[in-house]
Amino acid sequence: WQYGLGEEVMGVLLLSLALGTPSLCVLAALGAALTLGLRGALLLVLVVLPLSVPILIFGSHAVTQSLLGLPAAPALNLLGACLCLALLAGPWAIAAALRLALE
Repeated sequence: WQYGLGEEVMGVLLLSLALGTPSLCVLAALGAALTLGLRGALLLVLVVLPLSVPILIFGSHAVTQSLLGLPAAPALNLLGACLCLALLAGPWAIAAALRLALE
């Protein structure tokens, strides 16, 4: 299969991408809302990067565990929890940041 991965590992990879990508999109939108109107992009990097690192670690850990024949469910569960948190808290945080930027 692609990248020399088996079918099971490819399924875990696709699942981790499906769980991690929306979380990263919500974090990027939050960072954009927080830095709206600012000229420097350094604040965007300082806000988004520390929040996105756990998502990237959990996604790569799930694929690594699957490659080693170990269960990938714990890492995928943590990715799902990150997605739930991002979808529940993200829109309110983005709206608050936009309200602050428009004042």
